Amino acid sequence: MSTTSEITIRTAGESDKEPIRQFFRTFFFKDEPLNDFLQLITDESPVNEDLERFVLQSFGKGLDLVAEYQGRLVGVCLNNLFQRDEPVEPFRCSPGNKFQNIVDLLEHVEATVDYFGKYPIERLVSIGIISVDASVRGKGIAKKLVARTKEISREHKAELLVVECTSFYSAAAAKSLGFDEIFSLDFADYKKNGTPVFNPPAPHKAVTAYVTKL
Repeated sequence: MSTTSEITIRTAGESDKEPIRQFFRTFFFKDEPLNDFLQLITDESPVNEDLERFVLQSFGKGLDLVAEYQGRLVGVCLNNLFQRDEPVEPFRCSPGNKFQNIVDLLEHVEATVDYFGKYPIERLVSIGIISVDASVRGKGIAKKLVARTKEISREHKAELLVVECTSFYSAAAAKSLGFDEIFSLDFADYKKNGTPVFNPPAPHKAVTAYVTKL
């Protein structure tokens, strides 16, 4: 655990799972560009169970972090450890759930980038989601979460930290935190049956992948 300027970064425990779920419902799920484009979260359907199951599927392995400020949850960073040649079970949504389109896109990115084929590494950590309470942005909370993620990743013998961004703003944050862009795919060029799957509003125009060596 680390504490600076009243901001505490600590490893998330099982008791944090539901507060994190509620945090994402407030600060992430509705505003993420592809979720918004697909209207996964609406007033009529405020919860998408497959989306939440996907986001929290790897929770509780000792890699997830929360940030607290003045006694309240203000930031979350969910991370997952991957090892070379370790099989990964494909995620599948319930029939008709539009979130499957986002899952398919992320699987396409990972297959195209092929981190273990591209880098001579045995382990990597992937940042699944990093989200900060809008009321306390500008305090360097995302930077602190990533710094602690790097420390934990090294403790788990990971050699690479990766993040895939579907938002212009998350991509800009990755760049500012020293990540290197290794992949970009315009949404206009990602098609099924000849038709683009996603067309979110500007400035969100591409899915990107970033890495930093540990």
